[in-house]
Amino acid sequence: MYRLLIVDDEPIIVESLLDLFEKKSLDLEVYGVFSSSAALQVLDEMKIDIVLTDIQMPGMNGLELHKQIIASWPWCRVIFLTGYDDFSYIQSAVRNGTVDYLLKMEGNEVIVQAIEKAIADLNNAIEVEQLIARSREQTLQIEPFMRKELLWGLMQSNNSKPSGLGQQFADLHIPLDASKHVITVIGRIDQWRESTNSFDKSLFLFAIQNIARDYFQTHTHFESFDFSDKSKIAWLLQPIDKYMQTNRVEETTDWKRVLTFIKGAVETIQMAVKKLLNIKISFAIATVSRPWSELPEQAELLNLMLGRGLGLGEELLLLEQPDWSLAYDVDHHLLRKAIKQMPFMQEMLENGQQAVFFGAYEELMHLAGSVSGHKERVRSEIYFTWVSIFLSYLNRWQSTEQLAEQFPLARITMLDYTNNWQEVTDYFYQLATLLFAERETNQGSQEQDVITQVQHYVQKNIAGDVSLNRIAEVVGHNPSYLSRLYKNVTGNSISEHISEIKINKIKELLQENRLKTSEIAKAVGFLSEQSFYRFFRKATQLTPQEFREKMQK
Repeated sequence: MYRLLIVDDEPIIVESLLDLFEKKSLDLEVYGVFSSSAALQVLDEMKIDIVLTDIQMPGMNGLELHKQIIASWPWCRVIFLTGYDDFSYIQSAVRNGTVDYLLKMEGNEVIVQAIEKAIADLNNAIEVEQLIARSREQTLQIEPFMRKELLWGLMQSNNSKPSGLGQQFADLHIPLDASKHVITVIGRIDQWRESTNSFDKSLFLFAIQNIARDYFQTHTHFESFDFSDKSKIAWLLQPIDKYMQTNRVEETTDWKRVLTFIKGAVETIQMAVKKLLNIKISFAIATVSRPWSELPEQAELLNLMLGRGLGLGEELLLLEQPDWSLAYDVDHHLLRKAIKQMPFMQEMLENGQQAVFFGAYEELMHLAGSVSGHKERVRSEIYFTWVSIFLSYLNRWQSTEQLAEQFPLARITMLDYTNNWQEVTDYFYQLATLLFAERETNQGSQEQDVITQVQHYVQKNIAGDVSLNRIAEVVGHNPSYLSRLYKNVTGNSISEHISEIKINKIKELLQENRLKTSEIAKAVGFLSEQSFYRFFRKATQLTPQEFREKMQK
């Protein structure tokens, strides 16, 4: 919905135009003021899309107002409405391309057509194609960061289907094929030089990746990115088609040949980095290719190899074991993968995403319940992570007093997670259920509080400023958001509520028969008796006097 501001020093013109647009279905919020200074105040407080203004006004004239308007809202369309047929007077403003020029004598339909044209111009200015084109330009600037985010996400947890992943690769110009297997290499900087700052690290990492490019690019398509606070680099590689006679699984002769090439290239890269940059770097190299869905398992295994045992040395070349299932427990990986989702589950809890939260929660707790032997210590990790998550939520949202009456919060740190995992599972499930329910209740209560504030303000200030902007300022919300919220909760718009209050107040005052109609008009906030008559007759099909006479019978 667009906003139209009408500016004229003659109240009767403003009122008649407000009445005109009230009858038209143009999906507009319409405001009216009687001076340029009042217009500037409105423009300072809210976004205005179209201004219909007189040119000749006391103080700041329309042309000066136009300069102020485009300084604040460059896309705002300005329509000059004047009784002077003097085009040369405004030709400098017309050259701007965002203005129109109408004579008051041309009539209402011409004015409506000018507003419709302005709306069409605004719509054209935000065409989807233009937005997409701008987004593409911006994407080119941030594309490296988006590529890194996507690939890092795939290494953590692959939730993308191959078809969707392929489109993402294409959009981000990643030279990899989502339908083919991928080979992973992870490099670790063994030790940075003393006094190496973050900027220098970025330069060195860029240099390392360029060195790797020189050796990898002859036989592979690849993408690389750094992670772990600039201490590690990952390369994801696929062979160039001309070096592959077949695209069968990794045990084929072609795949083995490519893997041999990658191992040799990594060894050469390691030596080149030391010689050219004086930096020691270690590598963990996958010796089998895997589909993208298994990338997280393979990446975690390579990271583990660099973090324990032989991996604690320097200038290492560690190779993944040929039978990866022996080196890596699939069930344990699935559990680690689920544990990595816990920070996201915390966000789900705080954002009210109940269905998604419980889906992930049940998967995690089921996997944790199936572990045995020395892996049972993983349960303690999960248990105390949940304790931290829920205590943080309770403390930040102060959800303790009422909740404590219906739930045993004191048990949160005393459950037997070693011997009774089902009790732990049920406890946190029930706690999360109560927190989601409390959140919904609070949201509904807060929304109702806002509605009550709006209605209270309108009731007390019906003779004063009951514009949407003023009401939004009083209750502390954005006007557009407040308008939508009020409509969603009550089923009526704020303007409909204001009209209802005004009608009821007018009827009450008319029945008391103490005030003149001009006094009643002022008491309910009308700027002129003419607009008061129009408003009342439109609502009741009676004039104020006819209504008063009817009530006296």
